[in-house]
Amino acid sequence: MIEILISFFWDFILILGEMAPYLLLGFFIAGVLHAVFPTATIQKYFGGNKFSSAVNASIFGIPLPLCSCGVIPTGMSLYKNGASKGSTVSFLISTPQTGIDSILVTYSLLGLPFAIIRPIIAFITGVLGGMFTNSLEKEEKKIETRASTAEEVKVLTFKEKVIDIFKYGFVEFLQDI
Repeated sequence: MIEILISFFWDFILILGEMAPYLLLGFFIAGVLHAVFPTATIQKYFGGNKFSSAVNASIFGIPLPLCSCGVIPTGMSLYKNGASKGSTVSFLISTPQTGIDSILVTYSLLGLPFAIIRPIIAFITGVLGGMFTNSLEKEEKKIETRASTAEEVKVLTFKEKVIDIFKYGFVEFLQDI
């Protein structure tokens, strides 16, 4: 019995070590989204139960090099900042299927046809998932988003933006989770 527990513990540590870099990347990208993209922009392109919001979210997610571990915090950040459920689902479906890095690997290993087909399929499945979610969502509840304060409107220096990225991605966002 002790051997099983020890084996479980070491396997848990190994899996955690393999997932950690991708989770950290997801938290970092969530911080970048928070610091760089204003809430109004996210609501404009990813808000509402529209076809275009699902398309925009899928297009935005396809080139990002996020795996299924790192896409979750990024998707949560989008939703928290005003994206609709449908566009968030579209992003969550299409992003882990592809990424610039995996498209290039697909091209080198399987050739150009597969390198073209993978992003197209990721786009189609992402949009379909987002539209399906939008059709199930009868009335979208208004999500509490960041208030546009004078502090947020203030132009930040590069150093302040970097601090904001890490503060949000690795402190505030982790507390929300």
